[in-house]
Amino acid sequence: MRGLSELVSTVILLSVVLTISVSGFLYAMYYIDQNQAAVEYGFIKTVFRNIAVTNIDQAIRLDYRYPSSYVAVGYKVTSINVTFVIGNTIITFLNTTCLTASVRRPLAQGLNMVYGVNKSLVESDTPYMFVYEYYKSGATTLVLDPSPITFKVLYVNSTQGSYTILYFTLVNFTGLNNPARPPEIYGQGYMVVKHDPSKDLYFKYTNTTTIDVYINGLRQSLPQDILNALSSSTNGVEVDIRVLRVGVMAS
Repeated sequence: MRGLSELVSTVILLSVVLTISVSGFLYAMYYIDQNQAAVEYGFIKTVFRNIAVTNIDQAIRLDYRYPSSYVAVGYKVTSINVTFVIGNTIITFLNTTCLTASVRRPLAQGLNMVYGVNKSLVESDTPYMFVYEYYKSGATTLVLDPSPITFKVLYVNSTQGSYTILYFTLVNFTGLNNPARPPEIYGQGYMVVKHDPSKDLYFKYTNTTTIDVYINGLRQSLPQDILNALSSSTNGVEVDIRVLRVGVMAS
């Protein structure tokens, strides 16, 4: 009986040691997994923020290599429709394409702004984007959103007289080689972001006395700078609208 008791005690002890060892191993693997996912997610956060702060108004090419064991870069089309009513002319731009990066891990809580401010109209000399993240359905998703409209008021004095120009700039992500198509996603680990001004869309209107901007059917309150420019010009202003088509490819 004594030998049997010792055998049972040994088996129990070995079972406890084995359970602790397996639990420790699983915890270590979980920790390594979470840590690696967080590192990759932090890396792509830096990439998206770098794109957001870069002045892509001129011709530019950005190349990025990023770890992609956990991160998947893609895109999504959002229903953000912009309409300009310039005098009797109506011009509408349908949808906005954002860049995304997803990780199947809980690395964010709720909806968080990572960079910038979500505003419809932003006064700026350069295009404006913002970055946000959210956790939903088991995945953390990072979004680089180019939807804000930037504007600038320019007062020009020349030998031919004085006049005012209102510049509006919109940005959309497109295919690298075909601006009529969405971003090209062939794989992961390498991304190219390229802007070729010759592929942009340009619209020009002169002698403009009234202008309204609608986003998804809602009329926007125009900044005071724009209202002042319209009211101070007796012959109307020049309105220049430019759509930057920024090509993207991931492979």
